[in-house]
Amino acid sequence: MRIILLIVCFFPGVLFSQVELNLQLCRDMAVQNSEEMVIASRRQQKATLEVNLVRADFAPKLSVVGLGFYNHKKYSYKVKGGYLPTYKPGEGGHLEPNVMLDPETHRPVTDAQGNPVFNEYAFLPDIRLKLSLRGVYSAGVQLEQPIYMGGKVKTAFRMAKVGERIATDNIRYNRSEVLLETDQAYWKLLEVGEQVIAAEKYRDVVAELVKNLQNARQVGMAAENEVLKAQVRLNEAELMLQKARNGKTLAGMNLCRLTGLDLQTEVNVRDTLTDYVDPRIWNLDTALSQRPDYSMLMQEVDLKGQQVAFTRSDYLPQLGVSAGYGYSGGLKLNGQDEADATFSAMAALKIPVFHWGEGRNKVRSATLEKEISHLELERSAKWMRLEIASGRFQLKDAQSRVNLANSTLKQAEQNLKVSQDQYQVGMENLTSLLEAQAQWQEAWSQWIAAKGELHLAESTYLKAIGKLE
Repeated sequence: MRIILLIVCFFPGVLFSQVELNLQLCRDMAVQNSEEMVIASRRQQKATLEVNLVRADFAPKLSVVGLGFYNHKKYSYKVKGGYLPTYKPGEGGHLEPNVMLDPETHRPVTDAQGNPVFNEYAFLPDIRLKLSLRGVYSAGVQLEQPIYMGGKVKTAFRMAKVGERIATDNIRYNRSEVLLETDQAYWKLLEVGEQVIAAEKYRDVVAELVKNLQNARQVGMAAENEVLKAQVRLNEAELMLQKARNGKTLAGMNLCRLTGLDLQTEVNVRDTLTDYVDPRIWNLDTALSQRPDYSMLMQEVDLKGQQVAFTRSDYLPQLGVSAGYGYSGGLKLNGQDEADATFSAMAALKIPVFHWGEGRNKVRSATLEKEISHLELERSAKWMRLEIASGRFQLKDAQSRVNLANSTLKQAEQNLKVSQDQYQVGMENLTSLLEAQAQWQEAWSQWIAAKGELHLAESTYLKAIGKLE
């Protein structure tokens, strides 16, 4: 978007008139305009936030807590009193029941129910309690710190880091997709642009022949059917030119769509279709590790491995501590409010013992997920190696086709020159000349198409080896 704004600032009206672009500028604009790139960027930002979020679990958590409670009803309770037995000091300083002893037997005297009779009784009056919960409150701070969570926190942090790397590789992957699509549109526009030039040249050559035949017909040196034959070929050339121009318009609109320009903008590209590729491309490293999609799959295997450890941590001992300091009040007992500040500390230990095989089955399931992910990586790696080999062969075939098309074009040009010379001296008929012209135009068109395919094959191969940047 910034690139488009700069173009608008320095080239007023460019979005709705005409703009000159090169391949690199088209790539930059397409990346800025791509919705997939925006989504991938947002995912990377989210993954980074997830890393920061999990990292916070290593540090203690400090919280301010407060409680307020109001209950309109007052509660009244009565503790029933009565006569209580007494005790007296005994031997060794211990208290012993102050029971009445029979003088003769020295055994405790009992009542009719068999209960011992005491020498003395203490009287306890009834106790009345009134509880008020109108305006109970508490406030304080609490500090919590996990000591050992079975490795869950560390594993979660490693998983978040893996997720961040996957998001980064995803940006690279989406960028390569956007660049390949942009290259295809760019080289297609160049190809159809040259096809228009070839079609115009062919139309001009046939039109010149029709004009000469018409002049010869007026002086009786050419038959009418020869003029008609040439006119038919001219009509075909005009139709061919119209199709080429329409194709160029559509190709320009497609490039505008990718780069974010208005579809009616006339795009002029500065490059030309070359008939060769940089020979250094054959010596580039083709290791799969350069591909973002392969890196993503490897990170996925790592993530599944971390998931096994994360699942296992749920069934390992967990230890945490917490401490708090607070002030509470508002609870009144018999009209008195015993407000006070208190300090508290707590340690919690959880040791899973038996869960009917739940933990073992979950760990096995996570392990199988890891194995499946690894097998998918190996399967994808085979397809990727095949894709690289196929791209390399296609690039070589495209280069060979360009060389053959160029040779064919030179032969067609030579053949056309010979036919024109022989036609001028009456040694060749019109049909042979028209055929030579058609062969020349077809050879030219195939040469242009071969060059376009060569550049497309180059971009496709670079993407396959992870070098399309």
